[in-house]
Amino acid sequence: MKPLSPIPNNDLTGQHQASRELIAGLEARLTQLSSQLLVANASLEREISGRLDKEDEFHRSTEQLRELSARLQSVREEERTHLARTIHDELGQALTGLKMDVAWLQKHLDRPQPALLEKTQAMSDLIDIIVQAVRRIATELRPGILDLSLVATIEWQLQEFQARSGIQSKLISAPEETALDADGATTAFRIFQEILTNVTRHARATRIEVSVEENSAFLTLRVQDNGRGITESEIHSPKSIGLLGMQERARLRAGEVHFQGTPGQGTTVTVRLPLSMNN
Repeated sequence: MKPLSPIPNNDLTGQHQASRELIAGLEARLTQLSSQLLVANASLEREISGRLDKEDEFHRSTEQLRELSARLQSVREEERTHLARTIHDELGQALTGLKMDVAWLQKHLDRPQPALLEKTQAMSDLIDIIVQAVRRIATELRPGILDLSLVATIEWQLQEFQARSGIQSKLISAPEETALDADGATTAFRIFQEILTNVTRHARATRIEVSVEENSAFLTLRVQDNGRGITESEIHSPKSIGLLGMQERARLRAGEVHFQGTPGQGTTVTVRLPLSMNN
């Protein structure tokens, strides 16, 4: 075998020098890239930190808005209750006194004065009309029966709704009484009123059925109509203020509202509320 020719020493030196220069160049490039990466990473961390701060601020603002909304709802309900009681008690008592005065006049007028007797009778009839109006206004502000029974209030509201709208309304099932606390009962009733308003305005229904169910932790209110059926776009539209209002009322009570529509067959609204805020 022919022996290998020895590699000249100057060639080895040149290759070694070239390798060192290549390594040095790669190290310099690596250092440059590392520096750029560190700068980019620092910038990204600042951006992420800024976004997290903004998200925290957004969450805090959202929570503050919800607390404010809850407080406004509470104040509004307190004002409704105060006005209802004031109207019912003070105006009602004043009108009752006026009715008694007119009745006294009727008894003490001379019988040969038919014009005056007719006038006092007209006054008495007008007072009766005003008394009915006062009772209706006070009840619409806040039904007094709501402080005693949510189920009875829903049944009463259904009767009023049917009388006004002509839509057949039926409470198909409900417990005799519910363990829902007072604030929850008010929330459920206000959502129920909004559901009935939506049925009147949009559903084109001829019949609604209502059920109330309760277990150890939750109350479920379900309202089903036979109208045109709500669409998905309506459910998720930011313009559906009534639906958003119902959901927000329920959310403030740690509850939820769901809407389900079938074209041409109707809409079902399901409201689920904890019996107390401790749940």
